[in-house]
Amino acid sequence: MATHVTRASFTGLRRLLAGCMLLVALVLATASPSFGQAAAPADPANGVRARLEAVRNELVQIEGTLTSPDPSDAELQRQRVRLQPSLDQLRVIIAEQTPRVEQAKLKLDQLGPKPEASAPPESAEIARDRDARSKAYAEANETLTLANAALLQAELLQTGIGDKRREIFAKTLFAAGPSVLNPEIWTNAVATAPEDLRASGYIFGGWLEGVSDAPGMRGLIVGLALIGAILLYWARARYLPRFKARYANMQDAGNLHCLYVALAHIVAGAAPPALASWLIYKALSTTGLLPPRIQPVIWAVVIGLAVVAFVQALADALFAPSSPQRRLISVMDPTARSVVWIASALALVMAVAKVFEAWLQAIAAGLAISIIVKAFFAVLFALALIAGLYQIRDDEEVEQEACLGPYVPVDGASLGPVRILGWVVGFLIIASALAGYVVFAGFLAEQTLWIGIVACLFMLAFQFVDLGLPRLLTGKGRFATTLKAGMGLRAATLQKISVVGVGALKLLLIVVTVLLVLAPWGLESTDFLVSLRAAFFGFQVGGVTISLSTIVVFAFVFALGVAATRAMQRWLDNQFLPTTALDPGLRNSITTAVGYVGYIAAVAIAVSAVGLSLERLTLVASALSVGIGFGLQSVVSNFVSGLILLWERPIRVGDQVVVGDTEGIVKRINVRSTEIATFDRSTVIVPNSNLISGVVRNRVRNDRSGRVLIALTVPRTIDAGAVRAMLSEVAGNHGDVLQKPGPVVQFKKLGTTTMDFELICIVEDVEIVGRVTSDLNFAIVKRLAEMEPEAAVPELKVRGLEGVEEALAGFAAAATAKPNGQAVAASRRQPAKMDASAKARRARKAADPEPEADGEAAEASEASKRAAVPEPVKDDS
Repeated sequence: MATHVTRASFTGLRRLLAGCMLLVALVLATASPSFGQAAAPADPANGVRARLEAVRNELVQIEGTLTSPDPSDAELQRQRVRLQPSLDQLRVIIAEQTPRVEQAKLKLDQLGPKPEASAPPESAEIARDRDARSKAYAEANETLTLANAALLQAELLQTGIGDKRREIFAKTLFAAGPSVLNPEIWTNAVATAPEDLRASGYIFGGWLEGVSDAPGMRGLIVGLALIGAILLYWARARYLPRFKARYANMQDAGNLHCLYVALAHIVAGAAPPALASWLIYKALSTTGLLPPRIQPVIWAVVIGLAVVAFVQALADALFAPSSPQRRLISVMDPTARSVVWIASALALVMAVAKVFEAWLQAIAAGLAISIIVKAFFAVLFALALIAGLYQIRDDEEVEQEACLGPYVPVDGASLGPVRILGWVVGFLIIASALAGYVVFAGFLAEQTLWIGIVACLFMLAFQFVDLGLPRLLTGKGRFATTLKAGMGLRAATLQKISVVGVGALKLLLIVVTVLLVLAPWGLESTDFLVSLRAAFFGFQVGGVTISLSTIVVFAFVFALGVAATRAMQRWLDNQFLPTTALDPGLRNSITTAVGYVGYIAAVAIAVSAVGLSLERLTLVASALSVGIGFGLQSVVSNFVSGLILLWERPIRVGDQVVVGDTEGIVKRINVRSTEIATFDRSTVIVPNSNLISGVVRNRVRNDRSGRVLIALTVPRTIDAGAVRAMLSEVAGNHGDVLQKPGPVVQFKKLGTTTMDFELICIVEDVEIVGRVTSDLNFAIVKRLAEMEPEAAVPELKVRGLEGVEEALAGFAAAATAKPNGQAVAASRRQPAKMDASAKARRARKAADPEPEADGEAAEASEASKRAAVPEPVKDDS
């Protein structure tokens, strides 16, 4: 029974599995018509070709849309957004297809060239393989060619869209309308004023009644939003003065702390008004109490209040008129108050102008009243700008200009260029508004306020980057400590990262600021240089466009490249390279090489920016080669020699060299020459070719250690061993004398009465040889005086003066001869005296075989004096 049940169960299970397999087979057969057959591998070429065809169809549709007579700016912007995915897809296809074409070409080249007709034919297998590879290469190359053509078409469409948008922008901006000085404008405005007032009362009056009579929950929501806005304004009015007073008398806590206070001040001053306005707008919009015609007006009010509060808080945070100790821009107190007043007034005028423009658009006001209102606010903006800039001229500056003494500039005078530029812009706005270019005047006023806001934000962000990132990475905070402990980074490495990061963020900040300033003018980042070239007309000469735009663009791009190169050199020389362990010579080589690369890149970018191909410069280069061969030979020789000096580095910055009769320290290796500072504080300019082709002695080429050599002559009465011990001890006691190799004392010469020694010792740097030599000389003189006082000042002994003394004595006797018997007596007494003197000298000579020159000289001097001054003759009478 059990066996029967087991077999029955096994049979049922087998049938169940067979049924499941049949069901799976039926499902697979239904889902795939090719079930049971081998699945064909997907052809990547077909997929790429399908994507390419889809992109080409999209480009055809975009091109058809752009052929309409007068497309609007909004339509052009939509087509540009639509075109961007096609451009990205084409670049991806080209990046994928290029290696495939190269691989197909390599496979085809592996078979070699096809045999000629006269040669024996190749085998059938090789022929089939050659046909297959040729077909694959042709298909891949065709796809790549079509993708490149489509990419060119897409780029042309992108350029055309940008050109049309700039054309529309220029037409709108510089469109000339009727002037407000025309009486007809005022007549039309007066005529349509009653109708505009009725429309305002009908639209806004009815809307206000609907809001005030809002029933139930809608009125409650609007009331709560209004109460919240009032509380926000009350909190701002109550706590913002306390916040200012708290930091008004603070001590200097560091510039970074002042930045934190400025940021908190901006948030505390701008956030409550913006949030209050948004609450009211959101409540009206949520409850349905904001009709479509009223919505732009209320939105203009919300944005205007937020902008006014933000501008006022930003100016107050940067200039801090009531707290000079936390002021981020160094100006005087009157100047700071004037700047804050200017910013607030300009923002208020612009906000009211935008509200009035939205109101006139809502009531569909006439053209005359719209022109008058727009011109009025533009002129009011310009007058506020001019008046505010005039207030920057504080009383102290005016007094200094009025006095007869010399003019001493003050802090407010540093804003002189900004003040003059602001006056020019203000008068230009007034002239444009009165001449009928109201749109341009309003746009110029808006951009003046916008550029001021962007400039203030740039200065704030720039200081945050300059101070915050180094403090974050190199300070003693938690983040720096975590990097050191967790990642094993050293302080020097973090300092390098900090320098590089600050430089990169500053560059990024400058680029973003430039784009923000230029974006409202219709100049986008993708076609900035194209926009500059399209601003002027030019003419073609040999396929090259010669125009003012090309010259301006070339000069601007080249100057920008040179400025960027010099900034990079200064950054490397002053910030990055000092953090490394490189020697000064290698630092100078790196900085100079970066300069060469930067200048070459600036020229290449400037040439490509004006559309000039580098191949077209071959004719100019061939013409210049003749001049180089004749007139610029020495310049080129010095330039090449300078490159050799930087590459081989036989002479480095800081080396002590001898070139001819000039010895000094290498201070700079330039393109044409090298500057050597001599020890008499003069600078010698040596051409680089002289350093390469001439003989140059480099005292510190492989080793900066210096050699001190002191020659010493002492009398033989001193023990030579004591002299050697004394010199070794003096040299060993000096801290700058190296002990390995140690000082060496050499006995150079043994004279009749003297001995000559030389002390040779090594110091670490050749620059301290003079100081060490002087110190050792002082110490040696002191020790010699202690050893034997006579040896400290050696005496000069002269021999063989006996005959001279006797001759001088005879002259003296003849000069002092007396008449009659006195002369005879004197002559008789003199030989006796001379004999006594000679006996004394012979006695001294016997005692000392080397008579002292000083004694003999003294006797000779006394004899000459006696000969020159005769003795007085006594009168016998």
